[in-house]
Amino acid sequence: MGKKIKLLINIFLLALLLLTSSKAELTNKIIISVGSEIISNYDLAKEIKYLNVITVGRIKNLDNQELRKIAIDSLIKDKIKVIAIANYNNIVIKDELINNQIFRSAQNIGFKNVEDLKTYLNYEEYEFDEFKKKILLELKWNQLIYQFYKNQIIVDKEKIDKKLEALIAEQKKTNEYLIYEIFIKDTAIKKLNTKSEKASIEHSVPIEKQDEIIIATESVHYNNEKNLKDTEKSIEEVTDVKVINQITIDDLIKNIKENGFENTAIKFSSSPTAQQGGELGWVSETKFNQLLLKFIKKTKIGSITEPISIPEGILILKVKNKRIEENKIDFNKKMNELIEIEKNKQLSNFSTNYYNQLKMNTKVKYFND
Repeated sequence: MGKKIKLLINIFLLALLLLTSSKAELTNKIIISVGSEIISNYDLAKEIKYLNVITVGRIKNLDNQELRKIAIDSLIKDKIKVIAIANYNNIVIKDELINNQIFRSAQNIGFKNVEDLKTYLNYEEYEFDEFKKKILLELKWNQLIYQFYKNQIIVDKEKIDKKLEALIAEQKKTNEYLIYEIFIKDTAIKKLNTKSEKASIEHSVPIEKQDEIIIATESVHYNNEKNLKDTEKSIEEVTDVKVINQITIDDLIKNIKENGFENTAIKFSSSPTAQQGGELGWVSETKFNQLLLKFIKKTKIGSITEPISIPEGILILKVKNKRIEENKIDFNKKMNELIEIEKNKQLSNFSTNYYNQLKMNTKVKYFND
């Protein structure tokens, strides 16, 4: 009798083990291979949690298919960077730089300090170490790009001097605007079929490519020896463009009215700011191209601009707030900042081009799940 009970217990434990293993296999099922790297269902679920964290829950408004698409694109981008970085063992990021970037990321999300961020991560059941890995990956990638292209950076001293002169001329008081953006690539704009849509484009003003700043805001650190602030990020420097269904301008405006600007940015914008609801942050009017500034100045606080035609697509800005900032310029410091801005602008272009080359040469295979 005792032997029978023991046999039954062993059978039960074996069945339980097989069931547990089966569930684990299902959870960790490989859904995509990116070169030598793999992406599993578990990775996808974790990435969705990360996107939810950095958008402070706004991404939850997307349907499952859209959310899955954004998460997969983000994972593929990370895996391509991981493969590239793995070939270079000389990339070392100091703890101080990592901690500084974590602090800035916490502030960008909306928290005063890292402890508040950790509390939020715990609430969302997302590990702080995973968040730190994301930061470290980007810092290593930026350092890799810097090592590759630092000798190809050309700083036009005359151009910098002109920018500094313009800042000095406007140094007393400056208007600053809290700006959100939605950028739609030409390829994502549905061909016009209605008169109303034609009218909306006819009222937009094209902005030609030019040397002056279009928009400048904070950017990532490519030089791990300095903390760079107010780094230029031009409109056309769009990275890892989303592949989305085409949309008409009228439908885009309707989506903004019905679902809000931030949610529409997350869903449709091709700009790197999309995951943050299109937020560019506080931007001085001196950082805007004159044509963009004209649109912004005539837009009421809390309202959006009409569609603006720019190289490669359509731009819509939301002017969320406005303030007057008293400027006290340290000219030597500002000169160095302008030089770093120019360097980072060029490095951003190098980064985009290098990533696109890697992506073209990396085999991405999708598995049925």
